[in-house]
Amino acid sequence: MQLRLVNVFRNFVIVVAIFSSSYAIADSIKGTITFIKKPPMVGIAYVPFINSAMSKAEIDQLDKRFTAKMAVVKPGDYVTFKNSDNVEHNVFANTPQQSAKFDVGLMSPGAEKRIKVDWNENSIIRVGCKIHPKMRTYLASIDSPYHKIIEFNKSIKKYTFTINNIPEDAKHFIFNIPKYDAVTIDLTTGTFWTVDVSKKGKVRGQITINKSR
Repeated sequence: MQLRLVNVFRNFVIVVAIFSSSYAIADSIKGTITFIKKPPMVGIAYVPFINSAMSKAEIDQLDKRFTAKMAVVKPGDYVTFKNSDNVEHNVFANTPQQSAKFDVGLMSPGAEKRIKVDWNENSIIRVGCKIHPKMRTYLASIDSPYHKIIEFNKSIKKYTFTINNIPEDAKHFIFNIPKYDAVTIDLTTGTFWTVDVSKKGKVRGQITINKSR
């Protein structure tokens, strides 16, 4: 009886090990971004992944500012705008090239408004406030849990980031900055890449990507 229990336990351990190894294979991407001059406001690095389960997106407003420079929203889902400020706001977006246009109307202190993401997938739109023109944030319409928002500082030219647990069969990596030329890398062609970061064809910096397991 004891020998049988030992064999059963041993077989169980082997099965668990095989099962775990089949799902533990994943890659990591480490990146370095270097700007020639002062950087823009924000960017996002991501690996596309279809039908992901992502948390709901929220952006708050406080001290006449959006509390985040960017939020990721799954296409077809909703983004919630909050007003934790002590003044009224009017959140809106108007990006015709991405078929994005909305206006939540006047938001009193403590109010919340939800907007459905029905514009183009894999796009970034600018969001502002009609009452306070200097307020700005961005919404990235992306269906992937494998992303990293990178907030830039005008006094810092070099940034690093890591995206972990990427499926080994992932095919593309994308780096996008609002109003810049999107960088797309074919992950099936190697493990190391250096690509120019450009705006309207003019080089503004470089991004280096290293894929490892």
